[in-house]
Amino acid sequence: MSEKRKMTRREFLALTGSTAAAIVLASCTPAPTPAPTAAPPTKAPAPAQPTQPPAPAATTAPTQPPPPTAVPTKAPTTIEFLAWGDTTDGPAWEKLKPAYEAKFAGQKVNVTPVANPNAEFYTKLQTMFAGGTPPDLASFQGWEWQFYADKNLLAPIDDYVARDKVTSPFPQGFVSVEQSVKWKNKMYLVPLQMGIMVMFYAKKNFDDAGVKYPTDDWTFEQFVELAGKLTNAANKKFGYQPNGNWYRDIGWIVLTGKREFDNIIDPKKSQFGAPEIVKMLNTVSYEMPHVQKVAPNPTDTSGAFTINTGACAMKYEGPWFMPQLNSPQLREQKKEVVFDVVRMPKGAASGRPHRGWGEGVCVVKTAKSDAAWEFAKYLVSEDGNKMYSEITGRIPSNLQLAETWWVPRAKELYGISNGKAFIDGFKEGQIDVVSAGVPRNKMWSEVVKPTAWDLINNGTGKPADVLPKVDEKLQKMLDDYWKTR
Repeated sequence: MSEKRKMTRREFLALTGSTAAAIVLASCTPAPTPAPTAAPPTKAPAPAQPTQPPAPAATTAPTQPPPPTAVPTKAPTTIEFLAWGDTTDGPAWEKLKPAYEAKFAGQKVNVTPVANPNAEFYTKLQTMFAGGTPPDLASFQGWEWQFYADKNLLAPIDDYVARDKVTSPFPQGFVSVEQSVKWKNKMYLVPLQMGIMVMFYAKKNFDDAGVKYPTDDWTFEQFVELAGKLTNAANKKFGYQPNGNWYRDIGWIVLTGKREFDNIIDPKKSQFGAPEIVKMLNTVSYEMPHVQKVAPNPTDTSGAFTINTGACAMKYEGPWFMPQLNSPQLREQKKEVVFDVVRMPKGAASGRPHRGWGEGVCVVKTAKSDAAWEFAKYLVSEDGNKMYSEITGRIPSNLQLAETWWVPRAKELYGISNGKAFIDGFKEGQIDVVSAGVPRNKMWSEVVKPTAWDLINNGTGKPADVLPKVDEKLQKMLDDYWKTR
């Protein structure tokens, strides 16, 4: 588990050609189906016992060896951690680093936060690999690390997990968790959070319009109807705030019962042009902002027409967004937006699928992989996971902790009464596309964004016209990759 590998120039050029655009924060089989109900989560393991010294030599029997220990004695070590460092996660590392160092004497963590991770994190990581100076630990989304694992740059964590009995971050029965952490039957990702997105709604907008709040059993047709009722053009009020990109619109795509590829893990065929997907995106991404005018133009970057300002009534978001709307600090400043959440509306798909994934850190193959694992293990301990969640708003990867601690804590901090919607949505989560040869960020930056979403967002391209072109270009990328396998 402890080797360093410098990436070849050919590999680096292949990587750097795929990192021009944004990747959202934040987790193998054919196209996923809703995950079955999870089995009861295992409890977080008890801390490992310290090494015991050998017993004194006996005069009547041979000296017995010391009992085995779960974790080797740790020598003083400093590891390098390349961290997702936006305004949500950055403050968490500022607390977790000193807490870990205080608890484990001699262990040091040098955190390198990437302040604009959506655009720059993977570029930075790839540059470090190419230069032969990779970090010992790196943040990863559940669909991006597989490229690196496939090139033998990451350390499998199966032996660590088994040795230290770290089971709480890996709840059983969740397809999206397994797809987020495993590659070729080996585990790599240590998930710190359950990535899930649901519908946020601002209560004042509903109250002012005399409209009842949505409930978890609502339908897609009811969502569209509500968006119209909540729109007041004269007052520049809109029913829905669009996200304006493919990966967040996956939350709408899964409602159709279809996906953008034949297999969501290592796809061979692109199928963005499926009629069900075209119809859904035509409604939420094109007609709502450009025809019905119940949503602001996605290209507006002024920040004026958002749920944060009270201009939009609904927005599809994740738990990390909650501190931006209502928190003790915002309430003290009287700047809060009182809100709650509901599951995504029911569509044509069976069950109630949501976009869901695991997100966390991976141990890199370096001489300090063992020490990197120790910090990763601390991050998913009850103390570490609680601290991370408390600061970021994110849901702990420990399911029991999420249900018994996070849900009531979210109510206390952010004023929501339906935190369970996040957990229930995650149980039927579907991950973004995972491909070791054509990563999602490469698909987005080189094909999906310039060919489709840029045009959909500015109103110059309809999904029915641009999505078949996405299929054509992505198919060539996929075919070219599979020819090399």
